[in-house]
Amino acid sequence: MTWLAAAIALSMLLCACGFELRGEPSVGLRTLHVGATVPSQVVVDVRRALAAGPTQIVASDKGAEANLTIVAESREKTVHTVTGSGRVYEFQLRLTVSFELTVPGREEPVIAPTELTTTRLITYSESAPTAKETEEQLLYKDMQSDLAARILRQVAVARRESAAAFATRR
Repeated sequence: MTWLAAAIALSMLLCACGFELRGEPSVGLRTLHVGATVPSQVVVDVRRALAAGPTQIVASDKGAEANLTIVAESREKTVHTVTGSGRVYEFQLRLTVSFELTVPGREEPVIAPTELTTTRLITYSESAPTAKETEEQLLYKDMQSDLAARILRQVAVARRESAAAFATRR
């Protein structure tokens, strides 16, 4: 009984402080064309995130309010820490994505080509190379979804801050 009362009190406290789950991503656009000039896994995560929200992803840039283009994407794995005996202890994983947001009929992009980078550290184990390789792939997937969310937040901010650029398309 006291556990239930504590749970109710905690939920009321969270509601009173303004806590809210993140919810569906909203970029403020009705239609958006998402493409890439290079092979990109981040595009897949951007499309997946937008599929859950009110923005419709269109196949061509003709019917879109705006065009989000992934210009470049690169992965990098470098040695970060070496032990005293000269063995690799940690690797640093880096994922870099460049993107731009344009509006059809407008020469200048709303978001000029912008580069976002995220990094993670992963320890290395000679006794479990397969497990570490799987962990590395999971970290890269996490980094992709992180960058996709950051890109969508920047698109939403650009939509709010430069409403005049989008007004000509409506």
